[in-house]
Parts: sequence; structure tokens; C-alpha cells
Amino acid sequence: MSDRKALVVASALDADAGFVGDRLQQCGFVLRTVFRDGAGVPTTVAGAGHPDLIVLLGSEWSVHAPVEPRSLEVECELVRSARASGTPVLGLCYGAQVLAHAFGGRVSVAPAPEIGLVQVDTRDPELVPAGPWTAFHVDVLEPPPDATVVASNSCGVQAFVLPGALGVQFHPEVRPGVLDGWAGRFPDLVRDAGLQQAVLVAQASDREDDSRRAAYALVDAFLARLVPASTPP
Repeated sequence: MSDRKALVVASALDADAGFVGDRLQQCGFVLRTVFRDGAGVPTTVAGAGHPDLIVLLGSEWSVHAPVEPRSLEVECELVRSARASGTPVLGLCYGAQVLAHAFGGRVSVAPAPEIGLVQVDTRDPELVPAGPWTAFHVDVLEPPPDATVVASNSCGVQAFVLPGALGVQFHPEVRPGVLDGWAGRFPDLVRDAGLQQAVLVAQASDREDDSRRAAYALVDAFLARLVPASTPP
């Protein structure tokens, strides 16, 4: 498999597909990134050039209070088009929220931020292992009625599957340097979670190899289950 196309939908300040992007490229996908906060997201798969899959990255936005509601609706139109055309979608954190919202789910404010390493109770460890995974959000996700919940924890649903799509509330893609940047941008959230930026980043750095392997395994499982004719190397 080579030269397959992956459309990455990102926010301008959070456009690093990280470990997930690395693995997709290793599997022969060419990544093209469009920005949800720059009016760059097409409303249809055809308008996106018929990618073989779509990845929705995270954002400082939340679906319950988007900075630009029209941008949220455009992204929802894209994932509805993807479902209709059979184009697989992988949604990460805010991307999972978009998936949920597009098909009748809900997103609300969490009682407390979920930041740092988290474990999940998984019903499908081959697709979504128990972790630990890196989290950085203030949201509770209620998946659509036709979704299958794959993983959850005390904060709420952490992963769900729809026809042709996987959404995870955590961040399998994030590198330690990116996490350091987030912690610097949102120090109040880190403090409210009872953490310190230096400790958070040190933990991520110590686990970088394990996090990379976990992300690669999640991408491999996603490709094997949801992307036609995908065989990871």
C-alpha cells in the first residue's frame, strides 16, 4: 500500500498529528492538513479530494462552547459525508466530540479537568487498550445512539465506535513537547487538575517510547478494522 490520502482536520495552533501521523505515513498515507479555524475544511468528501481516511485532531475548542459554531457545523457536514461515502474517520479528543455531535450525541462540561495520564476500562483491548493514555480536556462525551462504547472511566466515555469511525476522548498522538506547550497555554487547567507542568511533561517524556508504541497499535487496529485493504507493516 502506498500513496493513499489522509485528510487531517486541525486547529492552527494544534496541527501536529504526532505519533498518529507518523504511523499513518509509515503505512503509506500522504497527509494533507486543513484548518478548522481558517475556513479550510470542505463540507464533503468530494470537496476534500476523496481521501482514503480522515483524522480529526484536538483543539482548544469544546463542542459545548465552540469558538466558531459555523466551523463546527462544517466539520460535522464533512464527517456525515464521510459516513455516507464509506470514508473512515478517526476522531481524537475534540475530533471525537465532533463525531458525537454530528450523529446525535452530546458534549457537556466535566466537573473537573482530566489532564495527564489516564487509565480506561476497555471492552475491546485490541482496538483501545487500557492505557495509560494522555488526556487534556474539560469535557464529558455522550456518544450517539447508534455508537458502541469501547472504553470509559470515572470521567465518562473515553472511546466509541460508529459505522466507519472511531472516536477517542484522549490524545494518543501527543508528543511531550506538544503537551508542554498545552500546559504552558492553559496553566489554570493544569493547576485545577492538581498537577505541575514540569511533572506532567517529565512523565510524558519518561513514557514517550511506550506512548509511541500504544499510538501505533491503535492506528494499526483502526486501519485493520475500518480502512479497506489496510495492512500495517
